[in-house]
Amino acid sequence: MLLETEQEIAFRETCRRFAEREIRPLVDGAEQSGKFPKVLLEKAAAAGLLAITAAEEHGGAGAGLIYQCILVEESARVCAGLGTGFISLGNRLLPRVGTAAQIERYYLPLLRGEKTAAFAMTEPDAGSDVLAMRGTAERSNGGWRIRASKMYITGAPFSDYMLVVVYTDKKARRGGLSVFLVDSDLPGIEIRKLDKLGHRSMETGAVFFDCEAPDQALIGEPGRGMDYVMSVLEDGRILHAARSLGVARAALEDAESYARLRTTFGKSINQYQAIQHKLAHMLIEVSNAQLQVRQAALKFDAGLPCQLDASVAKVVASEAAVSVTDQAMRIVAGAGYLNELPIQRYFRDARLYPITEGTTEIQLRNIARIAGFA
Repeated sequence: MLLETEQEIAFRETCRRFAEREIRPLVDGAEQSGKFPKVLLEKAAAAGLLAITAAEEHGGAGAGLIYQCILVEESARVCAGLGTGFISLGNRLLPRVGTAAQIERYYLPLLRGEKTAAFAMTEPDAGSDVLAMRGTAERSNGGWRIRASKMYITGAPFSDYMLVVVYTDKKARRGGLSVFLVDSDLPGIEIRKLDKLGHRSMETGAVFFDCEAPDQALIGEPGRGMDYVMSVLEDGRILHAARSLGVARAALEDAESYARLRTTFGKSINQYQAIQHKLAHMLIEVSNAQLQVRQAALKFDAGLPCQLDASVAKVVASEAAVSVTDQAMRIVAGAGYLNELPIQRYFRDARLYPITEGTTEIQLRNIARIAGFA
């Protein structure tokens, strides 16, 4: 365990108890049905977990990002799909640039577990290349006509509203993107649920917009959308790394426990050097990820430049999740391939992490640029 403050240790214990008591009983049903249980957010809100980083004026605790990382890590250790419900871009963006009316209608209900939000930016031909998106919003009768096709939108199928990134001036390129708050039940919105390899308990959708949104749906100023999105990328990547860390920890813990119980040729397999080496390498990777996540979060909370740290943490933790879950599958062997054990779920979930929130390749490019290598 890392050297944590007494407050962080106490909060981690609180999150772990919540995860065991409230998340674990929901895992099998949610994974099999492919439906996210929104009641989980109500329980998290009642426990004060959804508003842990919110300002006191909004009913929150005003805690730093390090506390949300602990929450996400402990939740993902039990189930990454369900734990993803505690990561919301709206939770971070709205209090920064939203109007009082937007905060009252959208942000505060989010903190109370009464509403859910999705972030709709990615398009079929615009993932890492954000500026390649085609979605637009044009002025109409006292509002905006939004036309866009969005893909891989986490939480869209059960969302109450979405933060939609589209062009209001395509010729301006980066300076022409804007962000809108769009109620998911508006006429002209179609949401199709996608079937996925992992994170089956977190619903993901393709969303098609051809709808009218009111004038007050615009967040901040038109053309400032990219600036707003960039303002939450650092903490988004750090939280992504915390989720990866949670899955890697779970895989290491389960593999180590299994190795103590499984016997071959008269002794437990953890007595064999080959298994010991695997577990040792897994521990090294998890420990490294823990250090990187913590350093990035603490620098963020201190107001220090942490773009490099966020990218490093994202790469280290996401790649550790893939490597550690792969080794766990090898240790548990045939039993891990069966759906009876959660090892296979960790293995499937981890494959998502190097390709989301900026692929490993994109992060490596960012790291090289920031470090002055290019």
